[in-house]
Amino acid sequence: MNMAGCSTFVRLPHNPPHFNLSPPPFLNPDFSFRGSNTVHNHRPNWPKPLSLRSKSALAGTYPLEMPDWNRTALLVIDMQKDFIEDGGPMLVKGGKEIVPNVIKAVEVARQRGILVVWVVREHDPLGRDVELFRRHLYTEGKVGPTSEGSEGAELVDGLVIKEGDYKLVKTRFSAFFATHLHSVLQGAGIKSLVVTGVQTPNCIRQTVYDAVALDYQPVTVIVDATAAATPDIHLANLSDMKNIGVATPTLQEWSEPKA
Repeated sequence: MNMAGCSTFVRLPHNPPHFNLSPPPFLNPDFSFRGSNTVHNHRPNWPKPLSLRSKSALAGTYPLEMPDWNRTALLVIDMQKDFIEDGGPMLVKGGKEIVPNVIKAVEVARQRGILVVWVVREHDPLGRDVELFRRHLYTEGKVGPTSEGSEGAELVDGLVIKEGDYKLVKTRFSAFFATHLHSVLQGAGIKSLVVTGVQTPNCIRQTVYDAVALDYQPVTVIVDATAAATPDIHLANLSDMKNIGVATPTLQEWSEPKA
């Protein structure tokens, strides 16, 4: 029979796969990694907690160049009684400590002719514009956090909206989300932003990241005029923001006349 043009199939012997069921070597208590970072049954050399580091490391050299204050806006975010005062339903533990510095930042901004923008949360009393995860805080007969017209939605004592300032109401973490903030800033010729308020991992961070995405330059977060629930949370988020080009001076550094 002519087999030209046909393929020949050869049955190979069956070798079942071999699985090594012994534990990996690094589970052996006597095992050690070799190399520049040798570990011998010790906890890895993790960085020290952020709270033990100096805030000056975040600040670096500020400013890199002379800012144009006429094209700068100061955002004061969520400095409201429900977030700041003891017993507030949305209390940020580090918030009360920064009130004097936020007051000072506003004073310096006005002296420099910087536009002051008061970013606040104000919600429908029934919570219809609130994130789903916290709507249970808004029920009939109960005043929810920062409900429109409530005492908790007011700014803390010492912070006052004056003529020429701008008030922006938001209902989410970012001051840019579903608001007209970008249009207002663009209309005023604003190119750079300075951020104060609470809290660092939520409203501060999301507003800053949106500002960077919208090409505001520079974006500055004053490290001791912003706050979070703990110092470590605060400094960890500041470090992330610095890594995307955000300036992180102290209030003193930002307020110096040479700045």
